[in-house]
Amino acid sequence: MTINLGVIGLGWFSNLNAQTVIERKDFNLKISAACDIKKEKALAFGKKFNVKNIYQNPEDLIKDKDVDIVIIATPPYLHASIGKKALLEGKHVFFEKPGALRPEQIQELIDIAKQNKLKTTIDYVMRRNPLYFIIKRFCDEKIFGTLERAALENYAHDDHMPPHHWFWDYSKSGGIWVEHGVHFFDLVNWLIGPPDKVQAVNVRRKNHDLIDRITGLAIHNDDEIVNYYHGFTKPEPFEKTTFDFIFERAYAKVSGWIPEKLTIDCLVNSDIEAFVKGEVLRDSQNFLPEIDVLFSEKKIELYKGNTFFAAKGKEFHATSRTIFEFTLKQNRWDVYRTSVITAVRDLADAVENKKQAPDVTLYDAKRALEIATGMEQNSIIIS
Repeated sequence: MTINLGVIGLGWFSNLNAQTVIERKDFNLKISAACDIKKEKALAFGKKFNVKNIYQNPEDLIKDKDVDIVIIATPPYLHASIGKKALLEGKHVFFEKPGALRPEQIQELIDIAKQNKLKTTIDYVMRRNPLYFIIKRFCDEKIFGTLERAALENYAHDDHMPPHHWFWDYSKSGGIWVEHGVHFFDLVNWLIGPPDKVQAVNVRRKNHDLIDRITGLAIHNDDEIVNYYHGFTKPEPFEKTTFDFIFERAYAKVSGWIPEKLTIDCLVNSDIEAFVKGEVLRDSQNFLPEIDVLFSEKKIELYKGNTFFAAKGKEFHATSRTIFEFTLKQNRWDVYRTSVITAVRDLADAVENKKQAPDVTLYDAKRALEIATGMEQNSIIIS
């Protein structure tokens, strides 16, 4: 069975993923309709990807009887209204993040989808990355002890976003916490659950009425401290993102906004080493279709005999201090588009009743958005 997709909003996201749909014919997905308010853009998209049904009004695409799933890739302020219309028309919906500007809007979408027995999902790609899957295994199995702290440093580019761009307009984007931060809130929710408390500082750009730097703190249930920093101040070739995870017996660093490398500096014994090089590596290599995970290790120190260490009132056995490195073979855009198309295929599986619900739901979207709005509500603004 072929699942027909209708795409609303034809920017780079839709172009990138349309090419993937064409290449991945085994996924039985087809873009049958496309919509953009700019006629030239819509016609160019249709010609490039052989899409026959082209619209300028989202409501016309939503009423297209051939469309099974509506993909909403517009600016955030339109997500909820278009999504609501699609659900009321009986369409399943794939939302670009954040899905809405307010949690209560997400709840309304959840209620409509449930009432009409429709499937929905949202584009939270971080949790589909094999490197974050490895971090989740460490959090779940606690092979390096408990997670104590995590720290995101996201130095992003703004060279394609002049001051009049919708990204800076709170009424259209929700601000950086909502438009961008939800990616990482969802990731951490997946890893360790939602926080109990949040606090933020938002920094206004000098001589401009826009906020381009934000930092926040979240305290979680087991006293894990998570720090977030986002700054949209760099040219694209110079952007940099790292996410550090500090366990009792390991320092793990994920590199890249779309993660490409994970480095773990850790104290290990033979059992831990076998688990990481065996089950964890094998499962990570099977986690995302067609994305290969490479592995290397380096011994920093060897400990003779039955060596025990003590910290936090606990004793543990270690045979070495080792650096494990996991690297994705494919480039970041191949990883990104594979993550997105896997999410679309996952929604299609739910639509075809091959599974009860997609891996990521609007409940996840609501939880992430609640944290983002909590950061805004508990923020200090520095001008």
